[in-house]
Amino acid sequence: MNNEQKVAYINAQVASMLAEMEGMKAANTERERDGFALAYDEKAFSSLPAEYGVDHNSVVAFFQS
Repeated sequence: MNNEQKVAYINAQVASMLAEMEGMKAANTERERDGFALAYDEKAFSSLPAEYGVDHNSVVAFFQS
């Protein structure tokens, strides 16, 4: 995989992560509006970059491989 392909892959991963994050935010908004506890806490949100491999260390390692 060349660097352009790697950038495209990272961008696709970021787009997927953001889509999931927006769903999580919507679920939290709905639950809050209905008077329920939030479905996702700060830890759930902060773990997303690592899950999608778009945290700093993962991206650096990806481009070094």
